[in-house]
Amino acid sequence: MFEFVHNNKTAVQIVLGLVSAGLVIGFGLSGYSAMGESDNYLAKVGKTQITERQLAEAIGNQAVPDDMKPMVVEQLVSQQLLQEKAQQLRMTVPDAVLREAIGSIPAFQVDGKFDSKRYQELLAAQQMTPTQFEDKLKKDLVLRQLMDGVMQTGFVSNSELQRLNSLMGDKREVSVATLSPEQYLAKVSVSDAEIKQYYDANLTQFKAPEMVKLEYVSYSQADLAAQQTVSDAEVQKYFDEHKSELAKEERKVRHILLTAPKDMKADDKAKVRQQAEVILLEVKKNPAQFSAIAKAKSQDPGSAANGGDLGYFAKGAMVKPFEEVAFKLKKGEISGIVESDFGFHILVLDDVKGASLADVKPQIEQKIKQDKAQVAYQAQVDKFSELVYQQADSLKPAADALKLKVVQSGWVTRKAAEEPLLNNPKLIEAVFSDDVLKKKHNSEAIEVGRDQLVSARLLEYKPSQTQALADVSAVISSKLKLEKAAKLLASDGEAKLKALNAGNAVELAWGEAKPFSRIGEQGVAEADLKAIFKADNSKPVYVGANVPNRGYVFYKVGNSVAAPALTPENKFRMGESLAKMYGQVELTAYLDSLKKDIKVQYSHRLKKSVE
Repeated sequence: MFEFVHNNKTAVQIVLGLVSAGLVIGFGLSGYSAMGESDNYLAKVGKTQITERQLAEAIGNQAVPDDMKPMVVEQLVSQQLLQEKAQQLRMTVPDAVLREAIGSIPAFQVDGKFDSKRYQELLAAQQMTPTQFEDKLKKDLVLRQLMDGVMQTGFVSNSELQRLNSLMGDKREVSVATLSPEQYLAKVSVSDAEIKQYYDANLTQFKAPEMVKLEYVSYSQADLAAQQTVSDAEVQKYFDEHKSELAKEERKVRHILLTAPKDMKADDKAKVRQQAEVILLEVKKNPAQFSAIAKAKSQDPGSAANGGDLGYFAKGAMVKPFEEVAFKLKKGEISGIVESDFGFHILVLDDVKGASLADVKPQIEQKIKQDKAQVAYQAQVDKFSELVYQQADSLKPAADALKLKVVQSGWVTRKAAEEPLLNNPKLIEAVFSDDVLKKKHNSEAIEVGRDQLVSARLLEYKPSQTQALADVSAVISSKLKLEKAAKLLASDGEAKLKALNAGNAVELAWGEAKPFSRIGEQGVAEADLKAIFKADNSKPVYVGANVPNRGYVFYKVGNSVAAPALTPENKFRMGESLAKMYGQVELTAYLDSLKKDIKVQYSHRLKKSVE
């Protein structure tokens, strides 16, 4: 439902978020802050409460960082506002529409058709009954209906499209030259007194943080999976049990198509069918000439030139009448006349293939290893935690018992660690606690990632200390020289820009002229772009600016290049994009208006902070 939902959720978890995926309302987060934990709800819409549990369920029962909670809660508030309004309007979804929506969800299908058993099994795996799922889906469909009614009102006029096309497509020919601060370094110097003065005034910059070196053990499901062994018998058994999923049959078909749209008159369609029957007699009389006949008579623009060859495809790739026949044919067999929404087809089956055990063996082995590791991991999690806690003076007992490796770290500060595995806020907080620093105990087992625990203990400690002047003198000298060079650069750049616009010759290394647009010019400040496009190109015009971390940049503005005329296709796409954008604006405004009629109350944990 939300952008940060993990991709590895089960099929049903993904399905549950599909309908509401469009409800992403933009709003500022800077005015919110996560506070205490005393309220029983995070927000209240009318009389409906949004709780921590609903928040977790909305993103697949994952932990939500405090700084992300306001955004997720606001999404749930928006959904509830729309649901409340839908109830006021007595909006509903017919049972037939609900059944069609459920039946069209791929997760509930087997061989392209809705499967009641699979439907119930997948819902049961999520501890959800069909009634619960259908109630949720019905609410989501109503919500979508209301959203579409608001968002599809966007209208874009031709004048707006032309103006936008001009803004996006107009260009100016621009040459660029740059002066860097380094070019002025030879003209500046820094004395020992200046270095000492800077050092004394900025001692906090040279204070090294306290640091620790650690030894640690990691216990993870991924590591356990790598240790598992899988026999050929286990692979064969898994393959036999999941053959329909792993070794999907694909068929290679050629066809001849005579087009007959659905809205064609019955008499005309009958004539097309008669033509198809004549061709069918011809191909059955000369099967070896099927490709040649297809090239000459098939009206399918995508395959006729290739003798009607459609390549390999699995179930679900073709329209139903075509697919049903294609998957009943024997190799080399020619079908009868097959009618679809496209017209009349004649098929011949060239080949059948499916993945062999050898093709999917690596994938099966990995799956079995992961399944074994999951069981082993869950069985040993408590043991790992107990060993590092009960035998707190060493990590060796836990490492020996679970066949883990004790690893030594680089330096770790209160802000970061060199090793990504240790760069976890909870673990860093634990290793700087008195229990680890002073008592020299193992840290508790900290979850640093999905199905991964780490415990660490102290090897070496360095207290915070100020670096000596001698150790940082070169760094300070370099910094001060660059600052002085930058001042020279700014002064010289402004003088050169003035001279250029006065018509005087200035020696600069100009690059090749290139077209600049109003958008997408990386490294060009907005003010500079505005000046470039305002410039009168009847004479040479120069624009310049001192750009941080780059230098003084000069732009020589040349000819204007008008935007190309809008093609019908581009006009349609641009209009569609603008309409969607306007629709989102309309939806945001609509939600704001709903908040005036339906009271929204936020918990003190999410109330707006005073800026």
